Amino acid sequence: MPAGLPKGANPREQNIDRGIYRDVMKSLLNEDCTPNTFHLKNKGITILAEEVTKSDDEESLKVRFGSDEQGIVDGAHTYDILIKGKADIADLNAAGEAIPISQFVKVEVLTGLDRNLVTEIAGGLNTAVQVQRMSLADLGNEFDWIKEELKRVDFLQFVAFKQNEVKEFDARDVIRLLDLFNITEFPNDGTSYPIRAYTTKEGVLKHYLTEGGGLKYAENYKRLRPILNEVLILHDTISRYGKDLYNKGGGKKGGRLKFVEASKSKKKFKFPFIAEEHESRLSGGALLPMLGAFRAAVEVDASTNNIVWKGGFANVLQLWDDTGKSLMEATQETSEELGRNPNAIGKSKKHWAFLHNILYRRLS
Repeated sequence: MPAGLPKGANPREQNIDRGIYRDVMKSLLNEDCTPNTFHLKNKGITILAEEVTKSDDEESLKVRFGSDEQGIVDGAHTYDILIKGKADIADLNAAGEAIPISQFVKVEVLTGLDRNLVTEIAGGLNTAVQVQRMSLADLGNEFDWIKEELKRVDFLQFVAFKQNEVKEFDARDVIRLLDLFNITEFPNDGTSYPIRAYTTKEGVLKHYLTEGGGLKYAENYKRLRPILNEVLILHDTISRYGKDLYNKGGGKKGGRLKFVEASKSKKKFKFPFIAEEHESRLSGGALLPMLGAFRAAVEVDASTNNIVWKGGFANVLQLWDDTGKSLMEATQETSEELGRNPNAIGKSKKHWAFLHNILYRRLS
């Protein structure tokens, strides 16, 4: 098994440091099992390639890859385990195992496929550990425009797009934060509010990927591209400084706010989009309705049909400084009414409406 096979067709990052994969490694090394039966218990590796040809001596096959989207489409965890285990097998055999380790693995190579089938094939094959909708969407290039925008200000490093990537945010988080400003579906007329952004980020992603009236709902989110990075900055700013503004000019009451989360260890909360860390942050139930209230601060640019800030982002940050204390106080009142339950705050349509109205009237 050669090292360095590409994995462009695989929709998730590999993490073999999990119980199920440690068991696979034991099987490879003949631990606690019938020796040399790995190929009978593993479904193998499936590869997408441009072509397969026989070597001159017909003893081996040459696999040629024609694009970055080809490579291992299923069995990448198996592949990583095999590569990692090769040295152990050599060491064990050199030490004189009673039954030498001699393992095989099934390999299937598919060629001549339409590139548009890659996502469907990956989704159908990757079922042993369910592949997230997000990972498959990424494989289908559904987030390319988001990545391009994040790269512009070096924010891409903080956002995961594949399963098992470990970063502060993932694509679903970005989509649901954009949903808060989706005035195409939630206009500033007080008729509806993007509560779903709090209740089901997976549901928001599913909505993003579906069609309505012959148009992908993703197009509504793409109109938000001009403010995407600044929405992330505003998110971190509110979460980091909400408590401080609440306490501003008064007693140290913020410590009693049930919707303020305090770090339970020496490790501080990260706010990557403003390059800060702090020992407290707002819970999602309090943060998202507050952030969503700033939907009142966006409008449609008549020349591009995109959604932009009214008066620019500097004015929005000033608006937060001017109204943050009021928004926090309103959130505390709702918290008391709802039994100091942060989850109930995030689900309260009345609360979403009240916060939005504070900013809407301020800007009218």
